[in-house]
Amino acid sequence: MSTSVTQYSEAALPHLKSIVDANHDVMERIVTRLCADVKSGKSLLIFGSGHAALFPMEMYHRAGGASFVIPLVADYLLPTAGPPVVRVLERTPGVATTVLNRVEPMPGEMLWIASQSGINGAVVDLALQAKERGLYTVAFTSKAHSSSVKSRHPSGKRLFEVCDETVDLGGRTGDALVKLSDDMWAGPVSTLGSTILGHSILVAATGRLEAQGVRCVYTSVNTPEGEARNKDIEKEAMKRDILLR
Repeated sequence: MSTSVTQYSEAALPHLKSIVDANHDVMERIVTRLCADVKSGKSLLIFGSGHAALFPMEMYHRAGGASFVIPLVADYLLPTAGPPVVRVLERTPGVATTVLNRVEPMPGEMLWIASQSGINGAVVDLALQAKERGLYTVAFTSKAHSSSVKSRHPSGKRLFEVCDETVDLGGRTGDALVKLSDDMWAGPVSTLGSTILGHSILVAATGRLEAQGVRCVYTSVNTPEGEARNKDIEKEAMKRDILLR
């Protein structure tokens, strides 16, 4: 079977459009709650491990991004820690507790948790602990993938079964979207999916907040006025964002 440089985009672009349409209602609910949260002084916490850690990193402190986002990331859960390390740790319940403790979450704050499969011990345990602390949890996960495999958490639950809301990444078991042969697929799409859905929510929320006088959008520091505007917004953001201190 021959492949071309257009095959991935030909599969991925319609997929991205389909998940935006499919998640419209849940995204609107999240936007409404998020706007109310920000106006009451709350932040948005975002977690991911392995390649899902790219999600909170993409959403955090960037040009056009939201100042109320706080990423929950740890070096030992990044792909650069090495697959053998991350593979073990992300399957271990409690591994993400320290990362959550570090940001001192406020009751009622929203926590997005990204995981394509939603079965590993670290993410399920994080969601359960967050709910015990009164946080509002949102899973960014593939229901198709997650429903086809068993949980690795002692509870037997998967991420979409324990969170308050689920933003469905769609796709298929195994994440890859382009069929190369009967038993081989390439072209992962979960990172693109979580990114477009996350930015869709944040653009809607920041647009409504800015229209109400809540300054919360970062500008590129590589523009004449960008850095000055960002530093002004950071004065408020650093009350919750420890990475700014």
